[in-house]
Amino acid sequence: MLPRRVLLAAPFVLAAAPARAAWPERPIRLIVPVAPAGPTDIAARVIAAPLGPLLGTNVVVENRPGGGGNVGTAAVANGPADGYTMLMGSFSNAANPAMFTDLPFDQKRDLVAVAQVTRVPLILTVHPGLPVQNIQELVALAKQRSLTYATGGVGTSAHLAGEMFVRQAGIQVPAAHYRGAAPANTDLAAGLVAFMFDNPQTALPLIAAGRVRPIAVTVMERIPELPELPTAIESGMPDLAVASWHGIFMRSGTPREIILRINRDVNAALQTAEVRERFKALGVQPGSGTPEEFAAFFASEMERWGRVIREAGIKPE
Repeated sequence: MLPRRVLLAAPFVLAAAPARAAWPERPIRLIVPVAPAGPTDIAARVIAAPLGPLLGTNVVVENRPGGGGNVGTAAVANGPADGYTMLMGSFSNAANPAMFTDLPFDQKRDLVAVAQVTRVPLILTVHPGLPVQNIQELVALAKQRSLTYATGGVGTSAHLAGEMFVRQAGIQVPAAHYRGAAPANTDLAAGLVAFMFDNPQTALPLIAAGRVRPIAVTVMERIPELPELPTAIESGMPDLAVASWHGIFMRSGTPREIILRINRDVNAALQTAEVRERFKALGVQPGSGTPEEFAAFFASEMERWGRVIREAGIKPE
């Protein structure tokens, strides 16, 4: 039995402990660390619309571009762990720690994975006049003559997929880096570069218009938008399984019950017809899973792309 003085003191101890306020009491910010209108921004706005009502508050999308996504990421990583600020992270969050040596945050220490929102296939496209119909013919051509591939920027999924491809194929093909997929595609359509890895949002309209030609997709299964297009694995590149992605992170130390609530409601939002139809139109696959599953996936992405970046000596622009 507890001593009588402890029993007498217990009510006062309980009374002194402040009750946690109901959450959420105010709008929640979803920080997008890139400029508006790109794939990350669009994914954030698609998920924010149904997520707000599910959480019982407004989810306000706020763009904080700069530093290859590091400015917006730092705003969350160095902010309060009160459950009112989320980060729409992406592939860049897995690549940047290996490229930048002076980040003002530690990705593993300062951020916690909450929910995966999308999985984005990459489509390998070539200039329509290039005399290749598949990956093997592209590799053979690259061994015969000088080619260049385009990317939407150093360290992007398109760049690292291209780097992985040329290394696995044993070919020497330099990258031409552009400020985004749009100018890269302009030069690809004009024949100034030979090929690129692109996300469906920008690639599918160009494919439909005949301005570029797809020869493979870099995920494990064929995509419904281009059912006749083989995967890279089917095309003889067994290790070229690459996808971009988006997911929600929060400041480490955010209460566990808030993490679980947001994860639950993100998964519910991903099942709505509105979100599924919007993502389908963009060629994007909805994510799913627990915080632990997303954390494990993210850790594997950091390890995989960190190794590629270090081995290739890739540095930020």
